[in-house]
Amino acid sequence: MVNVPEAVAARLRAWGVERVYGVPGLEVDPLAGALLGGPEAPWFVQARGAESAALMACADAKFTGRLGCCLAPPGAVALRLLGGLYDAAADRTPVLAVVGGKRPAGRPAQA
Repeated sequence: MVNVPEAVAARLRAWGVERVYGVPGLEVDPLAGALLGGPEAPWFVQARGAESAALMACADAKFTGRLGCCLAPPGAVALRLLGGLYDAAADRTPVLAVVGGKRPAGRPAQA
């Protein structure tokens, strides 16, 4: 049985994404872990900040001609993606931003 992070990683590979640039956080750690393992998963490249991750995804999309992808946890960190995504929008470069969701109260994190 495949869990959600593994399914998302496989879907990103099916869309032609080779690298995901991102900032790890509690809400996106399961997806970052799925990206680190498995032959069908894209590479996870850790960035110092969310804006850097979005700019790296934009540059990757510009140079390869494929879909770029960036990853960030929710909240203020996700808002910082907008600086890099603006650059992609200005050049009409396809970049996918994956943002983790807040976990409902009372639900523990999955290991």
